Amino acid sequence: MADPLIVPVPQPVETRPDHLRWGIVSTVKAPLRKVAEFIAHHLDLGAHRIHIHLDVPDPALAERLAHPKVRFTQCDDAYWQGKPNRARETHQMRQAFNATRVYRIIALDWLAHIDVDELLLPPAPMTELLAAVDPQASHVSVDPREMLDDWGATRHFKRPVGGATKRSVYPTFGEHVPGGFISTLSPKVIARRGLDDIRFGIHALRLRGKIVRSGTTIPGLDLGHAHAPDFETFQRHLAYRLTKGSYHDRRGHLNPLGHLIRALMDDPDPDALRRFHAEMCGATPERLDLMAAHGMLVSARLDLDAKVARFFGKLEH
Repeated sequence: MADPLIVPVPQPVETRPDHLRWGIVSTVKAPLRKVAEFIAHHLDLGAHRIHIHLDVPDPALAERLAHPKVRFTQCDDAYWQGKPNRARETHQMRQAFNATRVYRIIALDWLAHIDVDELLLPPAPMTELLAAVDPQASHVSVDPREMLDDWGATRHFKRPVGGATKRSVYPTFGEHVPGGFISTLSPKVIARRGLDDIRFGIHALRLRGKIVRSGTTIPGLDLGHAHAPDFETFQRHLAYRLTKGSYHDRRGHLNPLGHLIRALMDDPDPDALRRFHAEMCGATPERLDLMAAHGMLVSARLDLDAKVARFFGKLEH
């Protein structure tokens, strides 16, 4: 087996929480409110800079959500002119290209590459957590926690499980769904500044095409993922996810979850797909108790409406 790819970290690194600066880069295609929630949540966590690339240019959105710590990039034809054609081909490649470009120009200590439906859920201030990371670690991997269908003041997320626990929590569909997640199990990355020739992938750092292995994790730091927080959202994104996103077949490999979803869509029972979502993402009190008993449950009071109002006032829609 080849040795893991270790990338040396330029020393010294910033270990003083009150001096450390961190930020986020994201390529988004979402309504005004969702973008506002994403930005407001991370400003509230203390992000020093948030770089938003609008995959579909929208100057009005950028103007409405203008903030001293936010930088908007309109990904129009002028932006892409002179850049590699391949970088523009798919949403995933645009994400990776945009994140890598920002990484190379930032004046921050750390940069997180996450999506607009993902929210960092730290157990302590981000500056304290990042300042305490091993100085030799090139990046932090943050595991996803899938948001459940519960719209109370406290939002609930779940950790992946396997074996008998998965079968007990998801008795009908669990054996067909890896980890019990209908979204990705792969982590997202917060990269330390100054690594030579590094490129962002979607779920990893890469150096000359190889995955960098010199990262670490932060205990208790989760990434809340609103992949399908309600059935309507799940259903609305299915066409894209089955043809280009997380449910489509890649490079000749079948996507079992995508094929299960297609089978449920073709089922004569019109409620088959809804029953699948209810089992995998439902949040009845009984299911929350069961998940808590198995150590699967992550709960957080997000107060997104209050955060949006504090940073942007009352949104028009």
